[in-house]
Amino acid sequence: MKRFTEAEKQRVKDRNPISSMVGRHVTWNRAKTNPHTGDYWACCPFHAENTPSFHCVDSEHRYKCFGCGATGDQFTFLEHVEGLTFVEAMEQLGGNAEPEPLSPAQIAAEKAKADQKRREQEAFAEQKRQEEIRKSLTLWNYGGRVGGTEGADYLRGRGLAPLPFVLPLRFNPHFKYWHQRPVAGRKRQELFVLFSGPAMLAPITGPNGEFLGVHITYIDPRRPGRKVEIEDPCAEPREDGRPEFVAAKKIRGSKRNASIKLLQPEGFTRLVIGEGWETTVSVALAEFGTERFGRTAYWTSIDLQSMGGRAVETVAHPHLKNKTGKPLKVPGPVPDMDDVKALTIPDQVEEVVRLGDGDSDRFTAEQVMKRAHARWDRPGRRQFDAWAPEGRDYNDLLMGAT
Repeated sequence: MKRFTEAEKQRVKDRNPISSMVGRHVTWNRAKTNPHTGDYWACCPFHAENTPSFHCVDSEHRYKCFGCGATGDQFTFLEHVEGLTFVEAMEQLGGNAEPEPLSPAQIAAEKAKADQKRREQEAFAEQKRQEEIRKSLTLWNYGGRVGGTEGADYLRGRGLAPLPFVLPLRFNPHFKYWHQRPVAGRKRQELFVLFSGPAMLAPITGPNGEFLGVHITYIDPRRPGRKVEIEDPCAEPREDGRPEFVAAKKIRGSKRNASIKLLQPEGFTRLVIGEGWETTVSVALAEFGTERFGRTAYWTSIDLQSMGGRAVETVAHPHLKNKTGKPLKVPGPVPDMDDVKALTIPDQVEEVVRLGDGDSDRFTAEQVMKRAHARWDRPGRRQFDAWAPEGRDYNDLLMGAT
């Protein structure tokens, strides 16, 4: 077997900017990309999307899609997109295998160096994580009561008010929506306030209820029950001439082993978990008054991929293609059990019901559900996937019944 040292891997990365190989498969978004700093954005080559959520940074030799969760370096990109093995990817990029086995002392020195670098990176990442959590707590504290506000109108417009139970939601009438734009003559993009208006806030918490972040939903007071539509002034025009809109939801804080715990009775043995808090509340409302309601916790995962955690590998989508005509790659069904960021659930849970939206891509969502099932599998624990009809979610069903 050919062996490549860590030093050789680093040399190859330094000589082959990740943007150069990714750029062969995507069209960079001019509004968000800053080539001077090696910071690039594009629509993801691994899943279908209209708004760029795929990000790669030359200095870090990494790419990440904030939509489907795909992440990796130069080698993993070639493995997933061009179907190469690691050795083939290394050789294509000019890597040289170690001609002779290293001595035990050399192996130990390389390992010590790699371990030290990993510890430094982890310490820096944790420092940034704690800073982000503190900032998100400040944003959460800006929120106030929902009753009597446009936030209550939003809930009523979604068929979620009045409620027979209390939700941990807050409301802010003037919540800023920060966005990025390029600046002529500057290497970095600048942040600016694209919009300021009413927003619903939900707390993101960890396994023991510790505060980790805030989930923000920007709402349209002129259309109760609807999210606001904010046109993206930095986006490239669409082929059909329609404007691009930024996402009406944002997350601040940490997603590590985190969820939005909407209702959680003491000693619960059943868990219902969905992707959107409106969806999960809709099911809680439908189950209110039944025997199972009193023993059920109702959670929301931070996003779809967070429910299943990181995958061991990507798989080809059966019918969706990327811009090169090749099958889209999405995170597969086998979970990486070493993923410390993945969502865990309490051992006391005897029954899990995962809510699947019918308006999401079914194949991609099924891979998430399979990873979550494998990750949460325990002797005697029952797990179910409950899918809404195609093109609808559980809030749509609730609205149809009211």
